[in-house]
Amino acid sequence: MFRIALCVLFLVTSAARATDSLPVPRQLAENASASVVDVICRVGVTNRGSRSRGVLVAGGSHERRAEVIITTGHGVRYYNSADPRQCWILDSSGQRHDIISVIRPQGMNSSFDDWAIILTEDDFAHPEWRLPIAWMAADQTTPRHVALLGRDHLSTDCTLMQSDRLSDGGELVRLHDCGSRHGLSGAPILTLEDGRLSVIGVNAGRVTGFDGQSIAVVFDGGLIAATLEGTLLRASEGAR
Repeated sequence: MFRIALCVLFLVTSAARATDSLPVPRQLAENASASVVDVICRVGVTNRGSRSRGVLVAGGSHERRAEVIITTGHGVRYYNSADPRQCWILDSSGQRHDIISVIRPQGMNSSFDDWAIILTEDDFAHPEWRLPIAWMAADQTTPRHVALLGRDHLSTDCTLMQSDRLSDGGELVRLHDCGSRHGLSGAPILTLEDGRLSVIGVNAGRVTGFDGQSIAVVFDGGLIAATLEGTLLRASEGAR
């Protein structure tokens, strides 16, 4: 699993925290299972590779010629633009879909940079499979009710929070207590936004020694918002 350099700041005794959102109903999260895809990459010509998760996202025009998927950057670390078929997508029915583009931050030096946006070769998803984004303010510190949805994993009674114990690059890391394991990197973190099930981030992996808490890459505008907007435009170009 991808390792992120984190600096332990200090230990505090955490009291129960209020949240600024409603819990995600389990059935509503289960109904979004088709929104989760497998992201598979092969290492060169070997039989080695990686399998992680990604989520189909909504936005832009309803007419698409391709799908847009958000996942972790480390989940597509073996992607090579000179040979894009080194990575591919498996949808919820097990069908394979080729990738034509992967965009991720240069260097990926911190947990905040551990994201990637994928453009597929075809528009295989039903519109209702694509989930809207819930943008999180960069300075938002109030914990939030969330759920973590993987292909064979669902946690609904959990919280997304800003850590008082970890920092990365001078910024406090956001954590969730939904649980994690190998293969769940890129699984969507879901929340209710204006009454709609939305994606607020993706799971990036467990933090060792932190009571089962895991790192969350949240969508807070900036570079990821600009990259997503451009990719959604590309997905709609030439659509019939």
